[in-house]
Amino acid sequence: MAALDCLHRAGLTVERVAEKLRVSPADRLTVGLRQHIIAHKAELLAELSAASAQANDDRINEERFTVTAATASQKWREARDLYMTHLMSCRACHAPTSRLCEIGRRARELYDRTPMSADRMLTG
Repeated sequence: MAALDCLHRAGLTVERVAEKLRVSPADRLTVGLRQHIIAHKAELLAELSAASAQANDDRINEERFTVTAATASQKWREARDLYMTHLMSCRACHAPTSRLCEIGRRARELYDRTPMSADRMLTG
């Protein structure tokens, strides 16, 4: 990524648009930088393609490990339900101010300790 790094160090943003390069801001382009872009166009296009593919792979991997309440483990849902049910019925507990009775505090600790996914615990 040497050709692309040179442009980034100069404060330029480089984008691939089809088989062309879009470099901005234009007012930072010097004659030397323009010559660098012309001389290394193929290398810049290849580096941008590789960076784009890596970013896409990272996004796919991140999406693969996104866990929501709908996909969470049974233990996590049980801990969440225990905590929420207690909060809704206990007059002594007030979640926005973190005021919890002893039972509410223990339910919250269990909820906080329980991982949403067993896979996430192993790989995350």
